Order: sequence, then C-alpha cells, then structure tokens
Amino acid sequence: MKVIKMKNIFKFLSVLIVFGLTVIACRYDDEPKYGGDSLLEFDKTEQTAIVVLNTKSVDYLVTYGVVKPVDQDNNVELVFDASKSTAVLGTDFTIVKGTDVLKSGTALGNFKINVKEAGAEAGKTAVFTLKSNSLHNATFNQQVVVTFKLSCPLTNFPLKYDVNVIAFGDNAPSHQQTLTPVAGTTNQFRVNSSWGPMFVAWATGNSSYNNQYLHPGVITITCKTVTFKSDVTYGKGGTGTYDPNTGVIDMVVGQSLFTDPFTARCIFTPH
Repeated sequence: MKVIKMKNIFKFLSVLIVFGLTVIACRYDDEPKYGGDSLLEFDKTEQTAIVVLNTKSVDYLVTYGVVKPVDQDNNVELVFDASKSTAVLGTDFTIVKGTDVLKSGTALGNFKINVKEAGAEAGKTAVFTLKSNSLHNATFNQQVVVTFKLSCPLTNFPLKYDVNVIAFGDNAPSHQQTLTPVAGTTNQFRVNSSWGPMFVAWATGNSSYNNQYLHPGVITITCKTVTFKSDVTYGKGGTGTYDPNTGVIDMVVGQSLFTDPFTARCIFTPH
C-alpha cells in the first residue's frame, strides 16, 4: 500500500510540474508585443552637459529614439524651445548638428550641441522637442531638458595655507593652516581654525583666550564658490570664493560667540 501511495504522489507531482511549466510558457507567449508605428520620443527626458573649467566649451550629444526600430531612413529635427529655456542660443550654446538621419533598422539617434563654459557656470538649461515629416511623435517623452554644468577638478590643490584675517575693520593676527581632505570626497577639506588660534584673544584683549574658540569646520569648494560649515555651536558657517588659477580662498565666517554680531573675513593664500 505504501509503494502504491508513493507512486500516486509522484504521478500527482509530475502532473503539477508539467502544468506549471505549460502555464509559464503560455504566459510568455501571451505577453503583448508592440506592433504599431515607430513613434518618436526622447529616451532620456533629463540630460546633463558637463563643461570642464578652462576648456571653453564641450560638444554634447542629445539622444532620442523611437519605440520600435524604423523600417526606412528618416530625417529627424531637434527643435529648441526658447520660451522654456534659460540658455540663449548663440550665446550659451550652439546647435552643431540639428538634423539626424535615423537609419533603417535602428531605434536610437542623436544630435550635437556645443555648450559654452559661461553657460555651464551659470547653470543654464535648454529645452528641446522633436520633429519629423515621416515619423509620428509619441504622446509621451516629447520634451528634453538639458542642464549645463561646470566641472572643476581640484588638481594640484595646495593644502598648506597662510591665512590673513580681517575683522572690525582691522587686521587680526595671521596664522597658518594645513587643510585635511575629507575622506570620500574630492572637494571638501577640514580646517582646524578658520579665524586662527589667537583671534578671540586679540578681539577681547585677553591673552588667556589664546588657542581657545578656534572656530573649526569643513570648507567645501564648488568650482569658484566656497561654503564653510562650522563644527561648533557658536559658529554660523560662511561663504566665499575660490580662485582656481591662484588657489586663493576668500571667505567670510559668522559667529554667535560674542554679544555683538560681526563677521570675520579669512583669506587663505597658498603657502
């Protein structure tokens, strides 16, 4: 009896497995496949053109596609929408190749624009649409926003600085700082004292404050701009500029340590 039952169970399981495989196969066969027109669309509706600092401009390929490969060659045109853009054609960028031939059997194409460094530094955006006399447009993905961005690699960045400090309309004691790169970043540096170890003693006229209230924090350099985030509660952070040609960091830091509000200007010059 046990042998017969085991055989019956095995037969039952075999039937279930075969049935399951049949259902799966049917599902794949029954999946709908698009058989309509090759409709135009942008494959990515948000694209970014990056210009490296001091390279003046960069050529960027604006990509587009169709929902299924075309069966003949088709001309496709890139149309600039000035009303939705902050970028100005001819000033912030130019269109190098505004018409593309989408070859038979293909589904992706591109146009070429040249983005200027000034437009990238300003973070301009250019909006485009698609046009073709032989292909219909899809009802989706009909607009692409290309954002211009400036990239500023910090090559040969100096870590040792001489720092001049100005506050209350006067020169505070200068000092030296060695910046420490923040692990996992390429543009953040830790500073032990933004306004210097003698600043509070100088500001109060009390030498007992030497090497106290150092105002440490992290400097973040984004191309030509600088932000400072203080590590202490009495520090209000700061902002400034970075000159990639000279390596000079010029920033103003705030504070709430003193009763009377004031800021200190800290000018970091490579040592």
